Amino acid sequence: MTIHSVLLVLVLLAAPGLLTAQNKALPKKATPPAAAPTGFDSFLLLVSPRDTITIKKSLRAAVEAEALAETRRGQAETMRLGALAKIESKKVDIGRLKERINAAKKENREADRLGMEAERKASEREIELLKGREELRRAEIEFEIRRADLAALTAKSLQLELQLATRRAGRLRTPVGGAGGASLDRVIGELEKQTLEAQRDQAAATIDVAKTEMSVLNRRLELLEAQQSVLGGK
Repeated sequence: MTIHSVLLVLVLLAAPGLLTAQNKALPKKATPPAAAPTGFDSFLLLVSPRDTITIKKSLRAAVEAEALAETRRGQAETMRLGALAKIESKKVDIGRLKERINAAKKENREADRLGMEAERKASEREIELLKGREELRRAEIEFEIRRADLAALTAKSLQLELQLATRRAGRLRTPVGGAGGASLDRVIGELEKQTLEAQRDQAAATIDVAKTEMSVLNRRLELLEAQQSVLGGK
């Protein structure tokens, strides 16, 4: 065997090892990331999806809440008018007492005068309590009006959300690339916008209700203190 033949054999035997070493030395190609899942509403789900049964249940509760607020408003109005009527009645009683007190003075009936003076002061304190009740009822009326408004706004946002959920369910049955699908996408986008706007109005009304409730609670505390003062003889 010649020298050239020996060298050729050696090169052939070493070739697999060299190729393996070269492959290890070369940088590996980066594996392309998996494609993100796509869908017709992948950029429309700004209103969190809910099933229609849950939405309808919430809608019924909102309608009932509005009706209850209207009923309570009517009750508060009736009690407010009752307090006003009692105030006027007490004022008439005090006027008559003053006439009798003056007559007792002229006739030197000091014991009768003192008794009637105590009665007059008690009636005046009662008038102050009645005024506090009337102010409380006015605050309660405003509170129930705000609660009814909130319930109505809640019902509106839920009705829009229900339409949105129904359209989304229909979109899943529509071919993605069809003309009908594109049209339905636009409808869904508009419904989602209207739902978000209604939910924003609902949130603002919730703040108003909370502020009005604070006013009612403050009135109740003031009336409680006034009643305790009267009971304590202050």
